Amino acid sequence: MLNDIGHKIKCIRKENNLNQVQFAKSIGISQGNLSEIEMGNSNPSAETLISIRTQYNVNLNWLLTGVDTDDGVTYVEEIEKNLIDVFRNLDDYHKNEIVEIIRLKLRLRSLLY
Repeated sequence: MLNDIGHKIKCIRKENNLNQVQFAKSIGISQGNLSEIEMGNSNPSAETLISIRTQYNVNLNWLLTGVDTDDGVTYVEEIEKNLIDVFRNLDDYHKNEIVEIIRLKLRLRSLLY
């Protein structure tokens, strides 16, 4: 399991085009500590995991378990995840507008069937 977390952390670092020194500094640990984590020789602390989540918007459930979940919810289809991701980027006005559109669609559907 340690090896999996270390590998995922290394992938996150590489996806962001950072060397170990840069990535370690960004999450508040030493390069040596990062190296040990990436090799699977040590466990990242809770503080390190939170820092990675904060700095790189990483889903901790995925990082720890390998399951792509959000808030404990497993999405049935990729479109559900995409909908939530897009929805979260809207301001409150547009979020409410989308909710009303969905309610309208459901009302219209119930009239047709």
